[in-house]
Amino acid sequence: MGDGSLSQDEIDALLQGADETPSYDTGNSGGGGGGGDDLSPLDKDALTEILTAAFSTAGGMLGTLLSKSVKFANPLPEAKSAVDISAEIGAGSVCLFSTLTGTVNGRACLIMSMENGSKIAHVLMGGLSTGAMETAQLDTLKQGFTSVIGNVTVQIGMKISAPISGSPVDVSSSKSPRDLILPDGKTLIRTTLTLTIDGIGVFKVHYIISKSMADEILALSRRTPNRTGYGDSSGGMNVNVSPSNFGGQSANIGMTSSGPQIGIKGVSFPSLSTAGAPSGATNLNLLMDVQMSLTVELGRTKMYIKDILGLGEGSIIELDKLAGEPVDLLVNGKLIAKGEVVVIDENFGVRVTDIVSPTDRIKNESK
Repeated sequence: MGDGSLSQDEIDALLQGADETPSYDTGNSGGGGGGGDDLSPLDKDALTEILTAAFSTAGGMLGTLLSKSVKFANPLPEAKSAVDISAEIGAGSVCLFSTLTGTVNGRACLIMSMENGSKIAHVLMGGLSTGAMETAQLDTLKQGFTSVIGNVTVQIGMKISAPISGSPVDVSSSKSPRDLILPDGKTLIRTTLTLTIDGIGVFKVHYIISKSMADEILALSRRTPNRTGYGDSSGGMNVNVSPSNFGGQSANIGMTSSGPQIGIKGVSFPSLSTAGAPSGATNLNLLMDVQMSLTVELGRTKMYIKDILGLGEGSIIELDKLAGEPVDLLVNGKLIAKGEVVVIDENFGVRVTDIVSPTDRIKNESK
């Protein structure tokens, strides 16, 4: 209009534009659902809670194998590309991995440095390993961490109320970034944990799964409360309390016609006298394939340095044992048996004649 006033149509158009809320790109297309390439703060908190519970029990299991105090703590999940992860931790690493199947599928990896892996293997092997990472040490780590990683898998399944199973753990060492075995996918979720082992040290380990697997775990964790009757979309919940459990009193909480019913029953605990003794056979079986050195000791003696330097071809060294006296059999430097020397097809052998009792072993340790 020529006088500067607005027509009704123009006013309506302005009001309609004012009601529209502008949208901005936050850089996280996934939002709270975790569908983008990054983790939202809520997803990080949820994943941290799940892995904290899973690794707390795994730490106790590793502590049993090492006979030391062990703790996994401070899990920090983050979304990283596979290329970046390989570049950061791929050189000089040991990777223990298992393929998960069931409600979630994919590879899960636990990665640590070769140096720290050697320290753990050294303890598992009873102090018989060398400093360098060898095949025997890798096999020992594989056997020892089979139960640890398997326990983590089971605990994750329990947290999200979904059955998950894992394949036997395999192990590989990587000297360069391209050697590192990782889960499939361009974007992965790396959770860095602090591993504290009494007498060994404090160092970092990394638990890595694919972004798609993390999304499945988070989606199931969000649905888990509804499976137990909490957060029901119908808006109500019934709780029936049996009078016999609370001194003859009964209560109905949040009564609705469509809400799920939750029955609360008394708990009966078995008598302590009927409880069975814990068995350590399961943990012992994990170490059956570990190689150990058996030493046959003919005798010992003490000599001055000047006498040792004077030894040459034809020198005779007198030992502290008499002729015909049984020789000692030692495993890892500990006396376990006695025997007599025999010859088998031109090779020396030892016929075991006596097994040292646990009481005698303790006496020998105290000397």
